[in-house]
Amino acid sequence: MGNWKNKKGNIGRNKQRRFNRRTGKVENFNQRNRSQEKPSSKVNEETNEHLSPKEARQEARKNHAAKGFVPEVKPRTFRHCTCEGTELALKNQRLLDLLRKEPRGIDPVSGAANVLVISQRFRRIHARHMKHFVAFLREQNTRYR
Repeated sequence: MGNWKNKKGNIGRNKQRRFNRRTGKVENFNQRNRSQEKPSSKVNEETNEHLSPKEARQEARKNHAAKGFVPEVKPRTFRHCTCEGTELALKNQRLLDLLRKEPRGIDPVSGAANVLVISQRFRRIHARHMKHFVAFLREQNTRYR
């Protein structure tokens, strides 16, 4: 059945250990911390203003009586493309090849499926390159809408 008895701390099988940034220790994932429950309200007590839904979730996360490890969620940061020269041309060509494999839209005038459609999934995956890729498609006179 494995060496679960020899693990550090003998935490038992099917239990995980995580590094807790707040305490700086490796703790059991399902450890229960007995903390005082704080009343959660959707009104900011300092300025008596109503919070937006996003701020209310963040406040609720801070005030939640956590049972175990609560990971800190980093906000996503958008990094712009740093392609230049031939690298930019190759990237545009590669994205065009990928886009040609996606399902196409129908041209209402001719009735042919010759319009390349940039889906939300494609935009999300290649978001950092969309600025120069759309400019490339316009330059090539390629329909993409």
